[in-house]
Amino acid sequence: MLKNQTTTCPISSEKVNENIIRTIAIQVVILTVISIVFNNYIISLLLTLDFSLRAFNSGKFSLLKLISKQVVTSINIKVKPIDAAPKKFAAALGFFFSLVIAVLQILNLLFTAKLVGFVLIFCALLEGVAGICLGCIVYTYFVLPLRKIIKTE
Repeated sequence: MLKNQTTTCPISSEKVNENIIRTIAIQVVILTVISIVFNNYIISLLLTLDFSLRAFNSGKFSLLKLISKQVVTSINIKVKPIDAAPKKFAAALGFFFSLVIAVLQILNLLFTAKLVGFVLIFCALLEGVAGICLGCIVYTYFVLPLRKIIKTE
């Protein structure tokens, strides 16, 4: 799925503001860089918690989402609705990556933690700067077709 290509999610009609998602992604980049540069597993665990609030709940208590809403509102960026399901899947992937980073940091496997951190940073940079969501691409081209296959059998 390219930046301008859109799909409609048959699973949910829920929408989210893409500009808030992109602002969250920039915060994820900043926090992940700080976490891996300073080997701070507390930041990685906080990212894990925040991703879980957005992936597995409404995100109502996500600090990054609250900050992003304030930023988007204060600089008067227009609402840009987008399907929520692929973004929730991407947040679930972010949850997994940040949890792995935290565990690796706790185990003092710093090189591996940095490698996983760079993957998360790359994905969040693509989302935040270019509006390209790799998690959404995986969701659209792999998860949705698998769901259709499972439902038809």
